[in-house]
Amino acid sequence: MSWNGYETNNLLRNEGLGQDGIPRFTDVAMALGADDGKDARGLAIADFDNDGDLDLAINQNPGDSGRVERAAPTLLRNDVGQRWGWISIDLVGRASNRSGYGAQVTLEAGDLIQTQVVAAGSSYASQHHRRLSFGLGDRPKVDRLTVRWPSGAVDTFENLPVRRRMKIVEGEGLEVRTVDGAAEPPGVTSAG
Repeated sequence: MSWNGYETNNLLRNEGLGQDGIPRFTDVAMALGADDGKDARGLAIADFDNDGDLDLAINQNPGDSGRVERAAPTLLRNDVGQRWGWISIDLVGRASNRSGYGAQVTLEAGDLIQTQVVAAGSSYASQHHRRLSFGLGDRPKVDRLTVRWPSGAVDTFENLPVRRRMKIVEGEGLEVRTVDGAAEPPGVTSAG
């Protein structure tokens, strides 16, 4: 995103915490070809090609340039998911709202613990997909996945395969799909 229009876009990589405990970021826009000079205003994050990694769609503002071509959106496709483990999760509420907004999902895989919340409203003039995506590196499975629904219900699953898309219906279980969309037996344990 540009900070003030007609500047090159910035794309920051999270480098983690420094020795002083302050988060560090590196601008990798130029290295990745994301530093165009359009007037970026909105960003939508989603797995547009359904390959397991998150891609970026950038919405532009033509501003006072009068050049319509400056307003064409830019899609930055990511192919990291083809090399590393991941899972993505679509939630369907029953007692909670149908889209699962407000649900908290916690994933445990070896030494990795991640938590995400299904949220609405994500960027100016843009909206991320509500599907949750978790990166797993080289971990071979998800040990435990816990969904805390807005209704107060909790669903827990164990021993989930990686590199899969999953649909979890509140109180009814999950459906597992491969990258190409084929359904497969879950082979997982529902822990409650």
